[in-house]
Amino acid sequence: MNKNSPFQKIGRLLHSMKLGIVLLILIAAACVAGSLILQNQIPAYYVANYGEGGARIIQGIGLDRVFSCWWFLLLTALLCLNLALCSVLRFQTNLRRGRLGAWGPWLCHVGMLLLIAGFALGQRFSLETYLYGVPGETHEIEGTDYTVRIDDFQIDLREDETVEQYTAWLTVADSQSGRQQSGIAQVNAPFGVFGLKLYQNSTDWACQVDVERDGVQEESLLLCVGEILTPASMPELSLVFGKFYPDYAYTEEGPVSRSARLDNPCASFLLYYDGELIASEVVGIGHEIVAEPYRFVFHDPQPYTLIQVIRDPFRWLAALGGLTILVSLPLCFYLRPKKEGGQDGEGDEKQ
Repeated sequence: MNKNSPFQKIGRLLHSMKLGIVLLILIAAACVAGSLILQNQIPAYYVANYGEGGARIIQGIGLDRVFSCWWFLLLTALLCLNLALCSVLRFQTNLRRGRLGAWGPWLCHVGMLLLIAGFALGQRFSLETYLYGVPGETHEIEGTDYTVRIDDFQIDLREDETVEQYTAWLTVADSQSGRQQSGIAQVNAPFGVFGLKLYQNSTDWACQVDVERDGVQEESLLLCVGEILTPASMPELSLVFGKFYPDYAYTEEGPVSRSARLDNPCASFLLYYDGELIASEVVGIGHEIVAEPYRFVFHDPQPYTLIQVIRDPFRWLAALGGLTILVSLPLCFYLRPKKEGGQDGEGDEKQ
């Protein structure tokens, strides 16, 4: 076959180092864009943060979903093909020279392929979500058939009242089979069950809030810091639980908590009507917040736990790729195959 035929030219291009470098640069640039731009948000988010023109560009070229966009998958597939061809062709050439170093570049390419495969499969099949609550509550794990019951939660403090450990006792149940398993999740010590890892991520405070209208209690619900309460019969009114102070004090720098003990518990809140802020104060637990005809009362404060749920069945594949690359480096740099005529693999030293 003519060496200058279109097929030969395409073949040489596909296994060329120049193409591999260009693909790596493009993929790296896409990853940077995917890290800087929050992914998989509603269109209104991009309009609010980047303007209508910027939102059209971001959504038009897929920067709002980089890692699942067709062009990113195409670049990744081309890089895999380039690495595979380079590995096969160069390994055959170097192996004929009879040097152990011939395995170096081949293993490096294989390691890169494993890393890419681990990342791609992880993006497709991995899960990362969060849930929070107080003891006694049960929550569904989004995207799965599993539920988590928070059996208990404890915060261990040192003598100086800094946190030593957070501990959550959890029960995970499979709603399909009825199987369930209990375990403990702590900071840096996740609870592994059913292919999931549950991490004790952080904590904050929650309060029971009674809602009264014209002196009659409409509802009582648990509200966590940052959550919003909207009465069913008046959707224009919104109460935002701003922050909780276990031992409230007001200083020159503003509101603070003097300790982690419930010595003077107070809660800050924001009250909105039709989107307009009408009140922002700090009230003691048990005191009324009045917004006629409503009254809100915070009581029974307790810490809640925030649990991070992760499933990544192909993490081992990416780890294997990284290990393979590490093994390949000594072979590449210290046991390089020599070319005929007494030159090493780079052709820059005479023996």
